[in-house]
This record gives sequence, structure tokens and C-alpha cells, in this order.
Amino acid sequence: MPASLHHTGAGWQPCGAAHVAVYGTLRAGGINDIARLQPGIACLGKTELTGTLHDLGWYPGLTLQGTQAVLAEVYPMDAALEQAMDRIEGLWPEDVGEYAKRTLTLPVMLAGGGQRLVTLLVYEARPATVRHAPVLAVSDWLAWHDGKGVQHPATAFALNTVQNRK
Repeated sequence: MPASLHHTGAGWQPCGAAHVAVYGTLRAGGINDIARLQPGIACLGKTELTGTLHDLGWYPGLTLQGTQAVLAEVYPMDAALEQAMDRIEGLWPEDVGEYAKRTLTLPVMLAGGGQRLVTLLVYEARPATVRHAPVLAVSDWLAWHDGKGVQHPATAFALNTVQNRK
């Protein structure tokens, strides 16, 4: 069972993992490409997350319950990068209730060859977030989304929070 990390209040705390697995817009080439947050960052490798992938419109939501294999890129992470991602995922400075932080230890296929176990952060969609969202029977969200031929908005987009659905 993954560890749940939930931070409340004005203070921010890092999760303690030195790596992050990204499966959606933060992947290389995505609208929130992690390299925009930390120029020069290099992908450590790839892993498979196991769960259920949901279509939330401009971005995916993954729950870690289920049997679907979902492609994720793994990157090194420091506290500054984690805090920037927490902002994108709606966890900081205020938790909007869409995602929770989880730590997992998974095998990573290293970019330079070989494999190793890595403890990493995953942003998991909360059940209420995906309750009415379609399930996607794909392992690569970015390829699926790009294949739809739909362009992301030119500017940053907001999460599908209750406030934004009015």
C-alpha cells in the first residue's frame, strides 16, 4: 500500500523521495513539461505505474487501484521542484482536493540501460476527482492525448476543481 502524504496549513513539507514519476502533462513534451520547471533536468528512466487511468480533459488522473499498466517517466527531484509540482497539482499553497501524494518503490528501466529499484513520488487522483471521469484503456496518456489532435490552451490551465466548473 502506498504511503499517503497530505500536508495542511500554510507550511509546506517535502515528501522525502528523491525522485518523481510523471505520467501526464509533466512528461517530456507535455504542456507542463518538467524541463520547464527545472531546465536541464534529465530523465532517469521509465517505469510502469499500476492502477486505473482516467480522462480529466486536459490532463489525466491515475488511481493506484486497478491492474492497468501506465507509462511514467522518472526524474530526480529536489524540494524546489517538488513544491513547483505541488502547485501544478493543486496541493500547494492550498489543497484543492484533486490529488494526493504517494510514495512507491518501483523498478525503473534506466535511460542508460539496466534497472534499479527507486523510491519515488506519484501524484494520485483522489476518488472524488475521477468518480465520473471516463476510464482510459491506454498505457501512454501523452501519446493518446496527442493522437486526439486536440491542442492544449496556450496558457496554463486550471484543474477541474468545483470552483472552476461554475
